[in-house]
Amino acid sequence: MTYENLLVDVDGPVATLTLNRPEQLNALSRGLLDDLYAALRELNRGDAVRVIRLRGAGRAFCPGYDLSPTGSTYVDGAGAGRADAADDPALADLGESSIARDRESLREMIDRWLWMWNYRKPIIAQTHGYCLSGGLDLIGACDIVFAAQGTRFGHPAARGMGIPVTLGMMPMKIGAAATKELLFTGDMIDADAAQRLGLVAHVVPAEELDERTLAFCQRVAMNSLDVLTVHKHITNRWMELMGVRVAALEGAEYDSIAHLAPSMREFTRRVNVDGLRAALGWRDEPFSTGPGADHDAARKQH
Repeated sequence: MTYENLLVDVDGPVATLTLNRPEQLNALSRGLLDDLYAALRELNRGDAVRVIRLRGAGRAFCPGYDLSPTGSTYVDGAGAGRADAADDPALADLGESSIARDRESLREMIDRWLWMWNYRKPIIAQTHGYCLSGGLDLIGACDIVFAAQGTRFGHPAARGMGIPVTLGMMPMKIGAAATKELLFTGDMIDADAAQRLGLVAHVVPAEELDERTLAFCQRVAMNSLDVLTVHKHITNRWMELMGVRVAALEGAEYDSIAHLAPSMREFTRRVNVDGLRAALGWRDEPFSTGPGADHDAARKQH
């Protein structure tokens, strides 16, 4: 299997999928997501592969969705539909609203995350560097998460923008208060804090991450696929009965509303005019010097 944005390596019963956009820190572009889902569909056949290991190439696991104009995961929320279709258009020919188009794109994205979450084979993620924003959606669709010491987790885009579309399953995993704190501030937490909250299962030295995650995957793969699927799906069914599927689908409604915020429109304008790096600097600078910044810096060191 060969993909433009993804490396696939099969070693016995364990298949390793490596996000392979290192220059962009593996930001989730449409192309990368398409490759990921295509590989998972291909590996779903048969039981020769029983466990999927997911990792990222380069300096980070995943910093979130690709926000650049060329690789953006999201539809353009500005503008109208077919308003110029005619000089005197009929009511039905006025076109779609931007929020309707955005909502449908988000609904499709959530459906794919839920498909991955309910994939019949265990998916084990190993994270390093950064796992932010859309990266939380990615690990939210995985079953167990390893993290290298020093990995940073969070959703900086909570600052004036939107949400990870499934919230990374965080309300279910870490509780309401911790989820709100990450979203209210956009602050990041380290791997040890993420483990205490329940966002990740194992924190290991960075130089041991690859070996120890693979060893765990190999141990899981000693079980039969039939039994692994039963274990995974009955656990997921408990979460579904608690409402996780419906809650995840609500993300399309609320994120499409957030994308209409003036702050989001200004961020998008700055990306188009000044570039992504400058727009991120404009978004994050007040949080680096504003109230509580010194306390947050001290907290990150412990």
